[in-house]
Amino acid sequence: MQLKKMIVPMLAVVALTGAGANAAAATKAKDPNAAVVQQSTQDAKDVQAYWTPERMRSAVPMPVPAASASALSSVPAQTHKLPAMSAPGFGKAATSGFGADSVQDVTQSGVWTAHGQMPASTVGKLYFTTPKGNSECTASVIASNNHSMIWTAGHCASDGAGHWYTNFQFVPDYHDGVWPYGSWVWKSASTPTAYLNGRNFDYDVAAITLWPSNGRKVADVVGWQGYKFNWGYNWFAYEFGYPYDTHPARAGINGQQLRYCAAGTWQAGGQQAIHCDQGHGASGGPWLDDLQFARGWGYLVGNVSYHPYEWSDEERSPHFGDAAVNVYNAQTNV
Repeated sequence: MQLKKMIVPMLAVVALTGAGANAAAATKAKDPNAAVVQQSTQDAKDVQAYWTPERMRSAVPMPVPAASASALSSVPAQTHKLPAMSAPGFGKAATSGFGADSVQDVTQSGVWTAHGQMPASTVGKLYFTTPKGNSECTASVIASNNHSMIWTAGHCASDGAGHWYTNFQFVPDYHDGVWPYGSWVWKSASTPTAYLNGRNFDYDVAAITLWPSNGRKVADVVGWQGYKFNWGYNWFAYEFGYPYDTHPARAGINGQQLRYCAAGTWQAGGQQAIHCDQGHGASGGPWLDDLQFARGWGYLVGNVSYHPYEWSDEERSPHFGDAAVNVYNAQTNV
């Protein structure tokens, strides 16, 4: 049974009145970089009760879309008129070894084995309901004033045709059916206008604010990653996700393990690219630059969006420009 409470989207605009408010709203609506905010009207306990183990097991992984006309839309890529902004991560320092080499490229994803500590504690499965049924993506906890924000892909929050998904639940450090920290459910979400109303993959980002769970805010429990918005395109990034398959295809990928790649990124048009073979279910997974194992955190500089070719391990992320700044700012104080 699915929850059927009504949710109403609203455009995030400055507080004005009369004709000034109408003009501001119209301007924002035409700006592809503007953030649209969706407030949940669902009771948090209802959402948590909805996600039974059976529903979680049957959730369908959201595809990492192949390139489409929408990804090559005539809408321009994110602008860079707003100031660059960044914040560090924070959390429990690592106490055991990691399954990765900090120098060597890892483009055929491997299993991340160090759980119960950062960065794994800040990455998790994001469950949600679409008109076609229950689905899942990957998301990560990032620095915010409210200590309650996660970051994911726009296509994990909306169909890109003006409709929002619902029943969002985040399960950090999920692995092999284990939920070491419990779960948190959504309070509010935001994505750029150009994604919500056009499915433009240059804007395929979303931020979600979570209610406290048992009186605890998610970041205070699991730590958080830093971020860099309106910076460069070229990084050495660790990409994390929960893929159910790979591109090119290979056996043994089941969506129950946190996987990672580590490689250099490059600019691809208005987007960023990396070599990593993670497929369905990895959507929204973080790209972390300057991930230092001794501290367990890096800087979020991208998220898994789509791959251009089924036969290639090339993966894309939106560049984090003005739209990412607006999406972040719309949630940080919620």
